[in-house]
Amino acid sequence: MPKKFKAESPYLKASTLLYLTRDALFRCVDRAVAEFGLTAEQYSVLTAIKDLDDPVRPTDIGRLVDHKVNTVSMIVDRMVKAGLVDRIRDLPDRRAVRLVITSKGEKALQPAASAVSRLIKEILSPLSDDDTDTLVKLLETIRDKAHHLSSGNGYPGNREL
Repeated sequence: MPKKFKAESPYLKASTLLYLTRDALFRCVDRAVAEFGLTAEQYSVLTAIKDLDDPVRPTDIGRLVDHKVNTVSMIVDRMVKAGLVDRIRDLPDRRAVRLVITSKGEKALQPAASAVSRLIKEILSPLSDDDTDTLVKLLETIRDKAHHLSSGNGYPGNREL
């Protein structure tokens, strides 16, 4: 268990805890999906393809998983080589591609999704349902504000928060 730390600012403490939690969750998911031949990044791309409406393009995945398109393209390149997804050039713009999950990708995704679901339930088990709902709302609020600021809208720069 990580050692508790003393942060003078509650903002610094919150920021540090968000980073540490994100990193720990990522490592847990990476370990959970590894037995199905996936990495956490590949799992997130497969779930994004499942969750998005067709046609799914790398830019759509990038927006959903908050990665730059070139990062998504590199992950997808490895997934195509591994036989998990296919690129199809049948959109009106022949330069664009859509992504589809292969049968091998489906076979890996289904048990991986169950494993991740069990993992997340275990991680959140100390919280009541109401606490979990509150956590989700708070995280959505923080995420939305961070996205707003990261797009350059209202970025406070070095002024005191």
